[in-house]
Amino acid sequence: MPFSRGELPLPAAESGRDAATVLALGGLAAWFTVTLLSQHPRREFDRIADRDRTGVVIPNWRFFAPEPAQHDYHVLYRVETAADGPSGWREASAITPRAPRQMLWFPGRRREKGLFDLCSELITVMKLHGAELTGTPAYRMLRNSVARTVRDATGTGAAPLGFQFVVARHAGHEPGHEPDFVFASPYVPYDAVDPYA
Repeated sequence: MPFSRGELPLPAAESGRDAATVLALGGLAAWFTVTLLSQHPRREFDRIADRDRTGVVIPNWRFFAPEPAQHDYHVLYRVETAADGPSGWREASAITPRAPRQMLWFPGRRREKGLFDLCSELITVMKLHGAELTGTPAYRMLRNSVARTVRDATGTGAAPLGFQFVVARHAGHEPGHEPDFVFASPYVPYDAVDPYA
């Protein structure tokens, strides 16, 4: 069988590799499409991911939160000193203004997210009747976080006698909404807390 100059037959090994490449790329494209569809907030698309009982082949990374947060939590504290008595309220949990570099590296966001989760947990426990809040892990972690902030703010000066903190819920950037104070801690003696425990 004569061939023209540019039409040489492919060896069998090369045509097998091309078919394997096409199959692999087709499989990856199908997996990517199924993964994207299974992330959709409408639960009808979950039928696709239900076939993967381990959750390993089709990951569940929701791109859209089913119930997005509509507020921020702020933690405020005040200290009591022997000389001046109780101070004014100070912010213990300032939200860091965003910068372009934070799209790549923003470890401080984890602290903000942790604080949000602690406050959410504390509010959830508050709804349970008869729950002793001061014994919960969320309260102790929040108290220790505020104690570290107090220690850092005090520096080498005289240690305060104690402190108190409040959790305020705020609508964020929405104008016209006043913060809602959802929790006020009892007075915490400063010497009774190891902020690093």
